[in-house]
Amino acid sequence: MTSYFKSTTSAQRVNKHPEWAKKTKETAEFLQERDEKRIIIKDAIVKTNLIISNKRAKKNKKNNVANCTVEFDWTPYENGWNGKSFKINTNVKAKNGDKVYCHDSYANDLYNQYLGVKVIAPKELVKNAIVNVTDITPIDNDNVMLTINNGSNNVIVDMNKEQKFLNQFEEKITKEDFISYLKIPTFKKSILDMNLSAKITAGDVEKASIWDGYVESLIREMKEQVTLNNKAYIATILSTNNGGFVVDIMNTLKAFMPGSMAAANRVTDFESMIGTQFEVMVESWDPTSGFVVSRKKYLRTLLPIKISELKDKLIENKDTLFDGVVTGSTQYGVFVEIDEFITGMLHKTLVRDETREAMRNNEIKPGSNVQVYVHKIEGTRVILSDVPSEERDVVIARREAEENELNNVV
Repeated sequence: MTSYFKSTTSAQRVNKHPEWAKKTKETAEFLQERDEKRIIIKDAIVKTNLIISNKRAKKNKKNNVANCTVEFDWTPYENGWNGKSFKINTNVKAKNGDKVYCHDSYANDLYNQYLGVKVIAPKELVKNAIVNVTDITPIDNDNVMLTINNGSNNVIVDMNKEQKFLNQFEEKITKEDFISYLKIPTFKKSILDMNLSAKITAGDVEKASIWDGYVESLIREMKEQVTLNNKAYIATILSTNNGGFVVDIMNTLKAFMPGSMAAANRVTDFESMIGTQFEVMVESWDPTSGFVVSRKKYLRTLLPIKISELKDKLIENKDTLFDGVVTGSTQYGVFVEIDEFITGMLHKTLVRDETREAMRNNEIKPGSNVQVYVHKIEGTRVILSDVPSEERDVVIARREAEENELNNVV
């Protein structure tokens, strides 16, 4: 039923129902008091209207008029009306001399709205729904209560079933530790700062799982990353499989990484990479096969930033010497990784005589350690040399002469 505040001109409504007004001895007092105090009242006139409707319904029923039976819960009205006057609802904590005469279930929320207090309406919980956690409170030695939906609902989590979630902490903690630590404000804040989600259980909407919520949220985020490309994830290589690797993402999900996407250049020794941990980005997702991730995509995404940092370093010292590892070879030279992001070409025309001879004899192989300088940067393409800049022009001229002599012989 509709409830009204003092500002809804109760006097006009009373005057429209003289039968009810005559039976209400305190009508005049209410009309006077409304100008002195703020009053929230149930529309008492509704009772008169319902009585009339009920009488009509009974008459219609007697006359065999269909669909006119009125069934109504009179409890709030019996609670708020003693036959002569309204009764104050003492269950509502009123302020400033306010009187609340509404006895409906929504009386307290209605009064809060009248005061301008923001009331969060409860949301209906749905099984398997993902909800945001805004507070977490210990209940006993086994359970915690989550406040969700911005404070409108609470659900219970059985921490005996959350060991996978507890294993995510750097220093793995027990259920008992976690519940105990929640009493420490700084720890509790750190948990809430994780922007946790929970998944409502399929069997009981009053219960939820933090771990299931975490997994589902990660899956949704990774699906978005197929196109967003702005987040990376820690991956650990578990095993080799069909020309690639099975990797574990964040100790949570399994994914596939093709060998061609495992590094900036071609990988030659798959077995040696098992157990390696590094950042990857999402390449694709398929409902059947799941996620495909890429280390190469991550390296290329951050490469422009790293190239910029490299240029700054070379401004300070153009002959900065880098320790590098050979990752592959071509007819023009060998690829050398000088950090986890940047791989450059050590060109055959920019190397010392000993290095050039080793290249001809295929003595420089993937895994070989070399020291190099940066000769030139063209966009994201890095050209390397193992000769200091002051000697480089001489070496370049020598290599060009060798090439010309070779071409003339041919």
